[in-house]
Amino acid sequence: MSFVNYVLENFVMIFELIGLLIVLGISAHISQRMKRITYVIIFLMFMESAAFYLEQWTQTFDRLSPLRPFLTYSVYTLYPLIMVSVMMITVSRKWSIRKLLLILLPEFISIPLYFTSPWTHLVCWFTPDNLYLGGYLSKWPYFVFGFYGVIFLIHNLIVFSKYSRKDRFMAIFVTLYPVLGVVYYLIFNTNKDYSALFTSAVLLYYIFLYIHMAKIDPLTSLMNRQSYYQDIQMGAKTITGVASVDMNELKYINDNMGHQAGDEALQTIGSILLNHSGHGGNVYRTGGDEFIILYHNVKETEITDAIADMRQKLSETPYSCAFGYSMVKKDGAISEAIVEADGKMYKDKAEMKARGEIPHNRD
Repeated sequence: MSFVNYVLENFVMIFELIGLLIVLGISAHISQRMKRITYVIIFLMFMESAAFYLEQWTQTFDRLSPLRPFLTYSVYTLYPLIMVSVMMITVSRKWSIRKLLLILLPEFISIPLYFTSPWTHLVCWFTPDNLYLGGYLSKWPYFVFGFYGVIFLIHNLIVFSKYSRKDRFMAIFVTLYPVLGVVYYLIFNTNKDYSALFTSAVLLYYIFLYIHMAKIDPLTSLMNRQSYYQDIQMGAKTITGVASVDMNELKYINDNMGHQAGDEALQTIGSILLNHSGHGGNVYRTGGDEFIILYHNVKETEITDAIADMRQKLSETPYSCAFGYSMVKKDGAISEAIVEADGKMYKDKAEMKARGEIPHNRD
């Protein structure tokens, strides 16, 4: 065993992790929190691969070394921690302590099971002449790995549920890639380190997130103007309706309460539009207080119901928006529907002013 052999056997993994470190250093629109979590993931990757390599080395001993069970149980422990850390990359806010403890519960149960197994023989143990023996719970590490794989998949589906089908497909692909690799190793009984699979998946996942973040408005977490133009071109065949939304009184809020108050207002409205725009609706922030919702394969009644729902949710806040929508005609252009939706939105705003819902000097 030598450091040179370790580098040679793990050259691709090391190369990718160093590359990820470089990408982190030049990333412009990735938050510092996301970078810190990724640094933790890289550290855990190195720890796992080193532990696996050293454990393989201890297998060559004639007599059992106390190091071997410690390394084996460490590898079992590190895999779920890596998966949970990767999940935390996509969380915009810190998880509550309660939620984090709940997610880590299987891991907390597993750690004492692993490290007491030399005496309880529950998971796996080793004979004095260095033979590995499985206990009653010998499949437990794979069960825990599968549990976190399922949680990770569900997490990604929830996080990207309001975004494009391609985004969801990519998230699922990156999630399933390492899981299928592990299943492949198990089917063919291949005693291989999973760190190379994990490293490639994390690198691909990070690149995907980096590209995805470039499409997102950092203030509201809605898709930005560039995404709007791109999706109009790429999804023209499936767009059946358009809604135009304009926030009321943003300038008044900025001038009289400060830009922080204006940002909070935009964040509140963005959250309502994102969560209540209805099935098939993709929401974009196209200007300071301007939003567009593109509806894919959606009927008119579904759009009107969604607008009513958004109005209701907005009525529970200090803010309001004007709405207008239009259906894309069978042989018409999306641009025509957008113009019509904008016209209806301005009409709605004028009616709101006429009813006194918007003071004339505030918009």
